[in-house]
Amino acid sequence: MINLKAKPFNLNDEAVQWVNETLQGLSLEEKAGQLFITVDLPFDTGAKPDLLGIRPGGVHVFGFSPHANKQHQAALIRDLQKRSKVPLLVSGDLENGGQGGANDGTNLASNMQLAAANDANLAAAFGAAIEAEGYAMGFNWVYGPVVDINYNCQNPIVNIRAFGDTPDVVERTALPVMEAIQKNNRMAACVKHWPGDGMDDRDQHKVLTINTLSMKEWRETYGRVYKSAFENGVKTVMSAHIALPSYYEELGITDVRTKHTPGSLSHELNTKLLREELGFNGLIVSDATSMIGMTSFGRRKDIIPQCIASGVDMFLFTNDMHDDFQAMLQGVHDGVLTEERLDEAVTRILALKASLGLHLTQEEERELDAVGSAAHLQLAEDIAVKSVTLVKDTQGLLPLTPEKQKRILLLAASDEASFFADKAATGDEFARILSEEGFNVLREYEVKEENNEIDAVVFLVQKSPGFMQNSMRLSPHETGGIFKWYPIQVPTVFISLGNPYTLYELPSMPTMINAYNATLAVQKAIVHCLVGKQPFRGESPVDAFCGLEWARL
Repeated sequence: MINLKAKPFNLNDEAVQWVNETLQGLSLEEKAGQLFITVDLPFDTGAKPDLLGIRPGGVHVFGFSPHANKQHQAALIRDLQKRSKVPLLVSGDLENGGQGGANDGTNLASNMQLAAANDANLAAAFGAAIEAEGYAMGFNWVYGPVVDINYNCQNPIVNIRAFGDTPDVVERTALPVMEAIQKNNRMAACVKHWPGDGMDDRDQHKVLTINTLSMKEWRETYGRVYKSAFENGVKTVMSAHIALPSYYEELGITDVRTKHTPGSLSHELNTKLLREELGFNGLIVSDATSMIGMTSFGRRKDIIPQCIASGVDMFLFTNDMHDDFQAMLQGVHDGVLTEERLDEAVTRILALKASLGLHLTQEEERELDAVGSAAHLQLAEDIAVKSVTLVKDTQGLLPLTPEKQKRILLLAASDEASFFADKAATGDEFARILSEEGFNVLREYEVKEENNEIDAVVFLVQKSPGFMQNSMRLSPHETGGIFKWYPIQVPTVFISLGNPYTLYELPSMPTMINAYNATLAVQKAIVHCLVGKQPFRGESPVDAFCGLEWARL
């Protein structure tokens, strides 16, 4: 029996009555529809998919297509709500800010950038700004904050999307963000990726990944962070395509296939560990169900009902909306998904909606001023100023001055495929800002062994987690060439606008700066730090040296 009046739903009698009456008024087919979160086509400019064809419980709206400005997104969401019998959960990838919901939303900061600023007030303001921009457009569910812990510096999917590589850093940054997102009871936060990413060096878009910790280690790290989030009232959890074999072994289950069941399909991980041991009473949503980490585990028509039967309440995305819906119904008819479990899942879905007041409000046009507002751009600037991190300067090069380093060769590279990357890393703006400081900036120059006509080389590289990219290796272009090592020939600075672990591949780079993001605000802050106008205030939330003694030299 679900306690709807308890945390995190905290429903009053009227809301509980709405949940129960709505559940009773749904047909079997309508209940099955509530389990699904359908998806807008992220890069579609003309077609209008029938997002409500199966009467889903939720819709995910991407913000990355050329036409997806705030007006378009708000109108789309408003129309979907008006056409839905039961109010919709509308989810968005708002990890970095409103940018994830609309292309003119604010890129506030990456999660790791926020952690580097190490300021609880900025973390709360970050969460509040996400909520304000999302709510203005009609979103009511944020897939964040990420509470993964970056134990593996070669993990390709978390990286700067994580807050750090210790439970302490993750807790002290993620919890204020989560609380601010949920403060007004009109937006749900979602901690992810259960049972914990950051251990593997692979990507669950391509393969089932594994959390290899023992259960003692897991409970002291990931388990601790999730328990803190639950105690502080987070409404939802994303169950991912990640295995935790040590939990099965603790239960006496040694079959190799069984103990590598992904979280998104695991009764043991979702029901026994998440709900019974850690006491989570909220809603569980799967990670995207087209990932091979899930689909490689069985036939789609079998894993669709298994996902809900395992304890997950909502199924994220469909390959073919109507085929997936029929597979869910068939699972009910075959007894794979019992009607009791179906009702339990739908009850939590309706309870989440009621906890956000969706049963009380009529969808109407909202004021969009918060999206990309001057206040939020200023917040992004404030975070940038406090987050730029000097990892090392063993050559004593900084600060740069036009008197000592008049002629600078700037080599910029960005080959990002990530949805969360800013596309401002061409180097043009950075060159302009350096020029305004009195430097003569060259974009091309053949560096020689000696007698060079330049005074310093500055690398500006954006390298962050890229979906469907298992490697974050630097290319020859990003390092200056296969047979060149500029620091031997001329003083060199490497600036990472993304991946904080560049020293894993360039351990003898003498001056390294991590900035975690590529926005114009961040690039301005970097230059001000480079020339000594402001100190480097960022505190690295991870071991940027990747455990390498040589990298500290």
